[in-house]
Amino acid sequence: MDEQQDFDIPALKAKLVGYLGPDAAKYPVLVEQQFPRILERIVALWGKSGLDTFLEELMVTKRPGRKGFPHDVALEIFRLATLHGALGLTPNTSLGTAWDWVEDTELFKREFAKNQK
Repeated sequence: MDEQQDFDIPALKAKLVGYLGPDAAKYPVLVEQQFPRILERIVALWGKSGLDTFLEELMVTKRPGRKGFPHDVALEIFRLATLHGALGLTPNTSLGTAWDWVEDTELFKREFAKNQK
């Protein structure tokens, strides 16, 4: 765990609460208490596309042997990722799926299966 004294928690909290605006109730209290270094990074990256990547890397690590976050902390990170992702700052570089061109995939699959008989 990080040392709280190394961070200006009141200033970080004020900035993030300001960024969250009407969603200020979703402020990550447990991240603040247990992982202030992560809170500092979230505040520094808020409003930038790099935050989406950072939060994704926190939730899905590629490093073996990581034990992960406590459940409630993971939920706070997920909520922040959802809120920040809704800002639409990170371009979707996904190649998608084979069904992306179909508006109603289930209907298409049923019709396709019917025509194969």
